[in-house]
Amino acid sequence: ISVEKRPRYWQALIPKIRNVYRGKLTYSSNWDDWDRVPFWGALDYIGLGGYFPLVPDATPDVERLKAAWKPIRDRLGAFSKQQGKPVLFTEFGYLSVDSCGWRNWELERGVEGRRINERAQANCLEALLATFQPEPWWAGGFLWKWFPNMRGHEGYPERDYTPQGKAGESVLKRWYRH
Repeated sequence: ISVEKRPRYWQALIPKIRNVYRGKLTYSSNWDDWDRVPFWGALDYIGLGGYFPLVPDATPDVERLKAAWKPIRDRLGAFSKQQGKPVLFTEFGYLSVDSCGWRNWELERGVEGRRINERAQANCLEALLATFQPEPWWAGGFLWKWFPNMRGHEGYPERDYTPQGKAGESVLKRWYRH
């Protein structure tokens, strides 16, 4: 049920949820419409999927990725301040293929035919965390995709979003060690 089609539905639903649920609430907007959600004031977080198209390079450089994140970070930070709410990436991640820093949703089609590129995934994760982790208004994010029952390197989908058993896993370990 999208916000654009039924904003009054959501505005009526949030207070009803608060009557029975005492935890924090957010809504998961898309990367391209988070600034058009009319009811952030009724929620605890500005939630959005962090799948912004950054750079189309096969193996994007971390510094180039961070430069692409900068205007997005600045807009999100200003919006967070305006709304008085922290920003939460309700989902983020990168395929382990060439050009994964650019339109992942398009890369998913025919992913089996794409070249595996663990470094591209690791660089994208590094740039995202280096850009947002220091920001006091960033509440963090939920990584897509982690398989809790898998152990070791065997069995992980090589081109999938999971960083498990790949170069991206060491990036996450370093950032989440603190």
